[in-house]
Amino acid sequence: MPLPPKKMVEVEKITRQDFQQTIDLLGTVNPKHTAVMTANGTGILDIFIPSGEKTKKGTLLAKIINPELENHVMLSQKAEQLAKSQYERLTLLVKKGFVSPREVEEKKQIWIQAQKELSRAKIEAENLKFYAPFDGIVGAYKKREGALVSSGEPVVTIYDPSSLVVDVDIPCSNLDSIHEGSIAYVLGKRYRLTHLQKMLDESTHMCPGDIEIDCNACLVGNTVRVQLVSAERKNALVIPFQALVLKDSKPHVYLVEEGKIVLKPVKTGLRQKEQIEILQGLQPGQKVVSKGQEQLHPGMEVSIYQPETYSQTTQS
Repeated sequence: MPLPPKKMVEVEKITRQDFQQTIDLLGTVNPKHTAVMTANGTGILDIFIPSGEKTKKGTLLAKIINPELENHVMLSQKAEQLAKSQYERLTLLVKKGFVSPREVEEKKQIWIQAQKELSRAKIEAENLKFYAPFDGIVGAYKKREGALVSSGEPVVTIYDPSSLVVDVDIPCSNLDSIHEGSIAYVLGKRYRLTHLQKMLDESTHMCPGDIEIDCNACLVGNTVRVQLVSAERKNALVIPFQALVLKDSKPHVYLVEEGKIVLKPVKTGLRQKEQIEILQGLQPGQKVVSKGQEQLHPGMEVSIYQPETYSQTTQS
């Protein structure tokens, strides 16, 4: 009577490798340097540099048209010119004795006040203009051209695309394993956690952090995947997590030694997704059963699944 076929299992050879445990998060790409420009007065928006355009520091981006203020500047200029001419005329007359020094002093004070009023009017008018505070790109305008803008309203944002950061909210429960300088992976590249606020944000109930990145293709405002390394082991023994089996509520693995099953208790360490670190119980080079653990028992003879051999046998 032929013997029943041996149970087939898949195995993985145990090796040492550098092992990292990470926290998967989502972050938002933002410019490191940004400025939100708000209105210092009320009027109609007039745009000179459209959204998306590169600009240099000091460039006039837009202004608020306020006819009443413009008229005030014009009247202040005329008042200052009149006060000046009257003062200058009296300075000539005082030398001839036609007017008293007191009258000249009064005209001088009137001229000084007119200068101050003109200066205030010009400052108010200048405050309605929006100049680029640094080299950068003009962001989206909050109002359309020709729209009414009120004092205190945000009008436009300018940002520097040459320096980007990823803002990320980190669960505060991980602060014991995450710190400034922790390794972070963004879009497959390795960086360091630049800043970490060890204080709960009331709106997100998380701890905010950011990572300075180098990415020419990144879009400002885009959401990206972030992996923060919370723990790292050098030269660790690592096996597939699915290779673990529980016996008496304790972790074990099945090994294949000389074609037979051996049950070994193990002590586990870090886990990262589908892999887990083994601290005690195994040695490099041993073959651990990764699939087919059902109905196995110590001493049982098994066959090791070989994809190429199994495929040829099936076809024949």
